Amino acid sequence: MKLVSAFLLSLFLVSCSLMQPRTARTSSQLSEKEIITITQLIGKEKITKEVYENFYAQYQNNLFGNIAKRKQKHIEIWKNILAKQNITVLENESLEETENLKNQLLSEAIDETLALKTAIKIEELNLNDIYIVRKNSQKSSIREAANGIECGTKNHLFVYYKALREKGEKYTHQYISGKEFKNVVNGSVNSCSIKYD
Repeated sequence: MKLVSAFLLSLFLVSCSLMQPRTARTSSQLSEKEIITITQLIGKEKITKEVYENFYAQYQNNLFGNIAKRKQKHIEIWKNILAKQNITVLENESLEETENLKNQLLSEAIDETLALKTAIKIEELNLNDIYIVRKNSQKSSIREAANGIECGTKNHLFVYYKALREKGEKYTHQYISGKEFKNVVNGSVNSCSIKYD
């Protein structure tokens, strides 16, 4: 009798687990929060790329052109994570708020020096966005991507700041801590995997 009861209990538990939604049963599935934060990040990376392309067209500074290409790599990494869950993000479907952000950033940069300062601010904001994505997920694929893209983003911040200092200009951190900012800009270019930098 005990054996039959144990068998029926285990059968009941298995059937209950099979009735759960797939997302509850499969830990590799992305949560709604993860999907939203990654989708928003893709939109912001797209805006960043477009701002840098605009700066490159105006000032012919290769930093802007090169880093715009790297931003496209970051977009592809995040899109691939979503694609594994059959989620497609169309880059031309930007949120109105990100378009407004793009216009604001472009309006700030009336010369090359201000464009560099705007780029530094953008990289600070990007770091904060990466931290939010990582904080909102325990998935190894997301955390690995966030760590790699963080490394690349810090490199971008470093080279933009260096270019600004070569012009004799200064910049005060706005969106990351003073300690972290100093660690990045007083350090050196980090060795990131090629797909992240």
